[in-house]
Amino acid sequence: MIRAQKVLWNDAGNEWRIFISKQTSLDAILIFYKERREFLRPARKFELEIEEVENGYEIILPLELVLQHSLEDRETKWHFFGKQKKQETLLKVTEPLSSEMVSASDALHNFKFDFAEGILTFLSQPKPFKTTLQHFSFDEKKLQLDIAVSSEYSLDGLDAVFWLKRRSRPELYNFFEQRKAFPSGKVENGHVQVSLPTDIFSEEFLVDETNNIDPFIGLRSKWTGSKLAHIETNSGAMEIIPQKFLLEEPFKTSLESYVTGSKRLSFYYRKELRKLVKLTSFKERQDIFSFGFEVQKNFSPVEFVLKRRDPKFSTFEYLEETIQPITKKFRSYTVKLSKKTLYPLRTYQLDEKWDGFIRTKEGLDLPIFVSDEIEFDSKFDLVNEGKYRAQLMKNGMRNLTVRFALAPTVKQEPKKLVVMGTCFSRNAFNTSPYFNPDYKSFFNVQFTQTHTSLISATTPAYSGEIPFDKYADTFTATEFGNVKDDFRKDFFQRLEAAQPDYFLIDLYPDAIRPIIWLDDKSAITGSYILEGSPLFDAIPCKEILDHSDDEAFYQIWKKHADEFLAKLMEIIPEERIILNKGGFTYKYYDENQKVATYQNKMAIQKAQLLWDRLNNYFLSVAPNVRVIDLSNKGYIGDFYYPFGHSFSHFESGYYKDFLKEMIYIDQTNSFRD
Repeated sequence: MIRAQKVLWNDAGNEWRIFISKQTSLDAILIFYKERREFLRPARKFELEIEEVENGYEIILPLELVLQHSLEDRETKWHFFGKQKKQETLLKVTEPLSSEMVSASDALHNFKFDFAEGILTFLSQPKPFKTTLQHFSFDEKKLQLDIAVSSEYSLDGLDAVFWLKRRSRPELYNFFEQRKAFPSGKVENGHVQVSLPTDIFSEEFLVDETNNIDPFIGLRSKWTGSKLAHIETNSGAMEIIPQKFLLEEPFKTSLESYVTGSKRLSFYYRKELRKLVKLTSFKERQDIFSFGFEVQKNFSPVEFVLKRRDPKFSTFEYLEETIQPITKKFRSYTVKLSKKTLYPLRTYQLDEKWDGFIRTKEGLDLPIFVSDEIEFDSKFDLVNEGKYRAQLMKNGMRNLTVRFALAPTVKQEPKKLVVMGTCFSRNAFNTSPYFNPDYKSFFNVQFTQTHTSLISATTPAYSGEIPFDKYADTFTATEFGNVKDDFRKDFFQRLEAAQPDYFLIDLYPDAIRPIIWLDDKSAITGSYILEGSPLFDAIPCKEILDHSDDEAFYQIWKKHADEFLAKLMEIIPEERIILNKGGFTYKYYDENQKVATYQNKMAIQKAQLLWDRLNNYFLSVAPNVRVIDLSNKGYIGDFYYPFGHSFSHFESGYYKDFLKEMIYIDQTNSFRD
């Protein structure tokens, strides 16, 4: 056991010195912390210098080290451990110690030692400050802000940074995607001056129909940064802040400043494209849909475009499209769509909506507004030689939409199955009464690749040593096998050997778990199984790819998804792949079978938003993949779920319904050539 006896601040060296008695045998001392955000990260460790002094040792803790490596936006709880003959022991104290502390002039954090439960702990805490808008000026060319920055400590001379962050969705106000930082000089007399051109609101922020962009102020010292602060407003700002103007004539976008319900400054950034194209006529012949439309004179139409609407949490995105030529008349345009080739893909999706647009020479896609004078029949038409049914509709914005549904035929034959994913997919193939006792009458699961991300599956095995045997007893036998499967990197070889009739996958590990890069080439999934074992801190960790920036994660993930699907479809045909869209639940039946809501609902919704995007991209690369989507069935969690309730576990009916969907897929015939 290693025990600290005294802590002193050394002003000359900008360091703390921790005294340890010489009675202790000591090989090395490390300082470390474990960070928890959406998951627990592997410990960050730093070896400290040790000096031998009279009657003992002094451990040197440099201020520079904790300034550089402490978390900027939350408390960092550092612990110490010593190495004694290859054994690792936490540094403890016999009784609370007195220590001299310092507030470094270039620091934005407070520091103190803590001795809870006899363990020596070093705490770094960000210092709070507040920003309040004093003056606001905003027009088509420039944004100018005068912001008062107040705190109980001196801020003058610190560097200020103005941030813009786009919310993942308006209602997910704690989570952001696209972001930009703009240096804004130093804090002077408690104020920050921001003067920037309006074009800082660039097109990378223009993602959805309405984009909420929140501004923040961050402060930086020589070594570290502050937590970002929202820009607060006062009652006088209610009248001067709300402004709206159009950008990039002719009316491509609008930018609007407003005050949120929490009395903070924010912005709306919108596409302003509605009613620029109007459907003026519609005719249906035996094999043709014929449309006539008018376009505002400052646009030049070149193509008619149908785009598939792919759900993305509370909105949607477009990843698939089909293009048709248009014919110009004197004052209008026409397009003719053949029912024989109307559906552009060759997929098994059961219900899809495709929105209509006019693409202009200027590069805009303008939605087609359908006036009250034009009505569509509610019937479905058989298209693509009877393989699909199509229905013309007005969507919620009164724009043109085509709905497609599959016209299936039936066959019979049970099949072999390989599953890659999590309990979302695998637990439907469990013989306990809660799940499906008779599933083996329909499917034979060859093997399951559990909690493996597509990134992990497409990287090579780590060439170094992993101490599996040392930590084997910290797992159950099943958990240990699952973890080793992720490290082994032989998924595609196992799949090819199994020769399944169907391959079922869900993207839960990609949507919510981190990726741990062991070196430059090999990555593994930071699954909850691995996270719960001491092995997690013993593996090498060169870099972590997490979900703190979903857009950055998405761009990297897409490359690995492309590689994964290319390898997968060399082994199993596209139409034999089944994507379980999965999805989280925000509610559950509690122990009294009353409906309760999970406390971290917004974080769950943020994860769902990314999961939807991953599903959409997967299907854009492999459109013939079969799909199971139970998101509209209303299933929620259950306190009495056999393996513990969570936002990833559903009531019993979900799994019984899931098996029915699998049986339906198996019994619907493939397309005839």
